[in-house]
Amino acid sequence: MADAKVYPSGLTEAEALELHGYVINGTRTFGAIAIVAHVLVFAAHPWGKGGAVLAQSVLPFLS
Repeated sequence: MADAKVYPSGLTEAEALELHGYVINGTRTFGAIAIVAHVLVFAAHPWGKGGAVLAQSVLPFLS
């Protein structure tokens, strides 16, 4: 059954699972980078209540 093709991609089940693992890891990496980017933008240009306090405490470390 390991050689059976998965319809309609033409991949075997093992190849499909390997590709799925790459997609999941890529999504996690992208998400982590996005979170870091949002934190840095928030530190530089705070929005909402309390943002100025966080920016004042974080920005000296980023300079």
